[in-house]
Amino acid sequence: MAGNLTAVSLKEVGNQTAAAVDEGVEAALDLLGDPLQDIGKGDRVVIKPNMFQRKPGFRTSPELLLALAKRASARGAEVFIAERTQVLKEILLEHPVHRYAQVVSFDDRPLRIVQVPGARSLRVPIAVPDIVTECDFFIGAPQLRTHSSVVFTNAMKNLVGLLPGFTTRIVHMAGVEESIVDLNQLRPQHLVVCDAMTVIEGNYPMEGSTREVGLIAASRNAVAMDVTMAAVAGVGAWELAYLQDAARRGLGPIDLADIEVRGVAVDDVAFTIDRAPVTLTPPREGIHVHADTACEDCRRWLAAAMHRLRDELLAFPGELTIVSGPMERLPELRGAVVLVGNALYEHREAGVYLEGCPPRAIQTAGIRHAMGHDVTDQERTQFRVPTRLSDDSRPLSWPAPEELV
Repeated sequence: MAGNLTAVSLKEVGNQTAAAVDEGVEAALDLLGDPLQDIGKGDRVVIKPNMFQRKPGFRTSPELLLALAKRASARGAEVFIAERTQVLKEILLEHPVHRYAQVVSFDDRPLRIVQVPGARSLRVPIAVPDIVTECDFFIGAPQLRTHSSVVFTNAMKNLVGLLPGFTTRIVHMAGVEESIVDLNQLRPQHLVVCDAMTVIEGNYPMEGSTREVGLIAASRNAVAMDVTMAAVAGVGAWELAYLQDAARRGLGPIDLADIEVRGVAVDDVAFTIDRAPVTLTPPREGIHVHADTACEDCRRWLAAAMHRLRDELLAFPGELTIVSGPMERLPELRGAVVLVGNALYEHREAGVYLEGCPPRAIQTAGIRHAMGHDVTDQERTQFRVPTRLSDDSRPLSWPAPEELV
C-alpha cells in the first residue's frame, strides 16, 4: 500500500510455458510485497479459477494455478483448487498441480446454509460448499472476459462459480449485478491473481473468441483488480453496475486514481477489447422488439441474443414479437411471442417466457423454440411455455452445468 492507495501489480508474460507463467506469478506477487504471508501451516487454502468449460482457451491457465498452488503448499497449507463443475477435473487430470493441491468440484462438497451479510439481492439463506466459508485463505484466479449482459467479467464475477451446479440460476433470478456483490461480501478474496494472458472477447458467453494479451495481474482487493483490468481493456468502471455497487458498499476503490499500479503502466499495456453487440435493432421487418422499459442488462442480453440468432431470425418465415421490461399492458403481439426478464412474470402466459434479470445464454433456446426450431430436452428446461401449450409429462433432463452461463 502507498498511503491510502490500493495496490495492483501488472506483469507482462512472453509465453505461457510453465516456467514463464511461474516467473510472471512470482514477479506479480513480489510487487505486492508478500501477499501469502498470512498463510500458516495446516491452513486450508482455496484457489477458485474460472474453469467450467471444455473449449480450449476458455479457462484460467493451468500453469497459473500450478504456480499459486506450489507457493501456498510451500507454506504448509492444505490447498484446494475448486470450481463448480467436474470439468476442471478433466482439464487437470494429469497435470502436475496434483503434487501441490487437491482438485475438487464444489458440486461434490457438503453444503452449508448461510445468510449473506448485508445482501441486497441474495437476501434469503443459500447453500454453499463447506470450504467456501470455512477455508482460512481464499485466492481468486479469474480469466479476463467480456460479457454480453454485464459487459465485463473478472475477479468479482468469478465468485458466481461458488454456487454448485444448477444453483447459479438463483443469481439470475435474484438479479445478477447485486448478487455478484453479495457473493463477494459472503466470501472476500484475500488475493486475486488474474489470468489476462489469453482473454475472451466478443459476444461471450453466447459465442466469444480468444485473444492473446500476455498479462498477469495481482491484488489483495477484487474491486481494485477489476477497475484496473477494465481500464487495461478499454472499459470504464462507470459502465459496470456491480463495481459501482461494490464501491458504495465499501468493498474497494472505484477510481483508478485511488489505485497504485505497480510493474508496467496501464497505458503501456492497454488494448481495446472486442465487446458484445449492444445495438437492439431487429434484423428484418416482421421481427418486433419492445424493450424501451427494460433494464440495461436485459437490453444487452437481448441485443446479444439477436446477434447470435441473426441467421435463424432472417430465415424464420413468420412474425415474431419480443417484449422486455415492466409494462402494465403488453403491446400488440404479432406472430410468435417471447417475453424476456423477471419484470414480465405477470404476463408469462402470453408467450414463451424467459425468466431472469438477465436470462442466461442457454435461454436463447426459448427464442428458437418460439420460431418452431427443435431444442433439446435439456434446453427445454430453460424456458416456460404457456400452460395451454405445455407438456409436463416429460421427465426433466438437466443440461450440463458448463452450459449454464
